[in-house]
Amino acid sequence: MHARSILFPRLAAALALLALAGCVEPYMPAVVDAPASYLVVDGFINGNGRTRVKLSRTTNVNATATPPTEKGAKLFILDNTGVRYALTELGNGSYQSDSLALSPTRQYQLHITSARNISYESALVPLKITPPIDQLKWRLNANQVQLLLSTHDATQASRYYRWGFVETWEFNSAYQSYLEYDRLRRAMKPRTTPIYTCWHTERRNAIKQLSTAQLSQDALFDANVLDLSANSERFKIRYSVLVSQYAQTPEEFAYYELLRKNTEAVGGVNDPLPSQLTGNVRRVDNATEPVLGFIGAHTVQSTRLFINNADLRLPTGWQFSTYYQNCSQGVELFFDPITRAKTLSYPHTRTYSAPENTPIDIEMDPVHGDTLGYSGSTTACVDCRTNGSNAKPSFW
Repeated sequence: MHARSILFPRLAAALALLALAGCVEPYMPAVVDAPASYLVVDGFINGNGRTRVKLSRTTNVNATATPPTEKGAKLFILDNTGVRYALTELGNGSYQSDSLALSPTRQYQLHITSARNISYESALVPLKITPPIDQLKWRLNANQVQLLLSTHDATQASRYYRWGFVETWEFNSAYQSYLEYDRLRRAMKPRTTPIYTCWHTERRNAIKQLSTAQLSQDALFDANVLDLSANSERFKIRYSVLVSQYAQTPEEFAYYELLRKNTEAVGGVNDPLPSQLTGNVRRVDNATEPVLGFIGAHTVQSTRLFINNADLRLPTGWQFSTYYQNCSQGVELFFDPITRAKTLSYPHTRTYSAPENTPIDIEMDPVHGDTLGYSGSTTACVDCRTNGSNAKPSFW
């Protein structure tokens, strides 16, 4: 949740185009200046797992710095019978509860006391029981990989659905390195730390939700919940996505729909104008102070999908867009190229003792078999850990 774009929308993105005497002139309204810093609450009460909440503060619309996080707060979940469930601070404005199994017969709210001893609370809400995901599959449509989801609620009680996506994909760096520089010995040695294959994981921030309120049945069949470019690096080796499904109240659905319009559908002349969000969190001693966020309560249903490169059956020569497209190798010679005097020898190096460079292999003369030096490139092109982790995920 990007606080800056919620409370003080970028009005300058809504251009008033005036057709006067055959010319088009953009109108740029003044940017709203807001010296106050309001609380932003991002999360929900999880009825069958850990509740995770992120607290931050708004900044002016024209500020360039990342919105500050809210540290040192005390949080707990309270149900309508008075039972409390505490959240623990994890750092960087994040708070988390133990894994909970909440009763669907009760209502719940979140209580927050800031480090400045200011109290906030969300409205009491019912715990929505989310139905399982019946099926998650993919379809290749031209150069788009579409994720299709089916679900239903026989009790007709869900109606309003939202999904979260955590993607993971395996990738390789531009070059496989067989050497590494030992900083303790100040010398080159055979590589022992693998840096060619890594896994990148990211949580998508885009809001995706659908409603069956206008349908006779509370069911979705092959709903297109995500579109991904088949040219993406995601599909070069192996891709996985964990899809989490949430059933919402109509009020929570409306909040996230307005948030989606404010953050994703603003910029064109035909897009809706941004508007101020009103959530269900309030400051206890000053209800007029804006607080951003909607705390719903629901159980979560999740399923994981894998897509291997071979499954896609892409045409021969298919080009993937990767981080490494502009990478190139260089050579550090053991001898001066002009005088032919030997200036270095294995295992010594000048170039690859610098952290911004990483060796690849010993460079050999293909004709005479002489050792010429080391091949290498920038660390960003050789060490995949600059874009992910070389620890294979447990689910892989």
